[in-house]
Amino acid sequence: MSIAKFPSITTGLKRHRAGAFVLVNHENSGQPNTRYLSGFTGSESIVLITPHRRFIITDGRYLSQARDETKSFEIIPTGKHGYMGVFADLVKRLRIRSILIDPSRTYYSFIVRLREQVPNLLIRHESDMLQRVRMIKTPAEIVLIKKSVRIALRAFEHLMPHIREGATERELADRLEFFMKEAGAERIAFDTICVSGKNGAFPHGKPTSKKIRKGELVTLDFGAVYQGYNSDITRTLAVGKISDKLSDIYDAVQKAQALGIKKTRAGITGHEIDAVCRDYIAERGYGKYFLHGTGHGLGLEVHELPIIAQESHTPLPFGAIITIEPGIYIEGLGGVRIEDDIVITKSGSIVLSK
Repeated sequence: MSIAKFPSITTGLKRHRAGAFVLVNHENSGQPNTRYLSGFTGSESIVLITPHRRFIITDGRYLSQARDETKSFEIIPTGKHGYMGVFADLVKRLRIRSILIDPSRTYYSFIVRLREQVPNLLIRHESDMLQRVRMIKTPAEIVLIKKSVRIALRAFEHLMPHIREGATERELADRLEFFMKEAGAERIAFDTICVSGKNGAFPHGKPTSKKIRKGELVTLDFGAVYQGYNSDITRTLAVGKISDKLSDIYDAVQKAQALGIKKTRAGITGHEIDAVCRDYIAERGYGKYFLHGTGHGLGLEVHELPIIAQESHTPLPFGAIITIEPGIYIEGLGGVRIEDDIVITKSGSIVLSK
């Protein structure tokens, strides 16, 4: 069932005086908006929405799937004319003179081919139109993200006994991905990060054949996908007794994250949350080692709006789900990051990943 908000499309069409909203989904484009609007999960399609009708163009591989997943759209097969041929014919048949696209999600090659097929068509654009709508999660979406989080945490619990001296980073990452799928993930949200010791200084380091040693920290950044919705969690653990320096770094990150979570509520900006975490880490003497923003939105994509960073001055809406993930990374020593998934409420927030 679609959980789309079609009024936002209608409003956008009026705002730009466009006859139809067009959404192009190519193989491996990572385009989640097709699913958001229609419920269709096939990997190639063109969606066209007018004020009164909704269409999905797709090929023979997905026709049965489209009919099953999408009830409020008219399904049009590509047949021998291909995607562009059928789409151009539909635009002409409906006498559409202008369309609205999201330029951040539409391939330039599609625009070039469309202008060749329908040279007089006006193409209007608005960046991140649906991404802004998707910031506010429905109760049904929150349930799905909670399930994704539970799957990831259950898998991590199964991994815990394996995080020991002698295990390799790659072995732990592979096991965790297997455990997530075994726990019900339809796929992995992103390539699992597992770094240890000095490798922990790389925020997005790739797992290697390096073996875990006593006295080291191990950082795992992982997430599952459940019915299209992502989780994104990071945990840093000690193997054996660690140095006072590493303990101090961990304490600084843990307390900075707690301050950020406490600050979070509807109406506050991403800048304000970031500042609370960043200022505390600076007070502890590690300011120059906090190398990234404090968090991001989470949903059909791992990274989506809103952004929790220094440059983010838009008030956060009630119902958004974000991550809060401060970190400290010191070359030659290691690093710490702690990340949780959080629902923003009117008066505060709820941590999903505890």
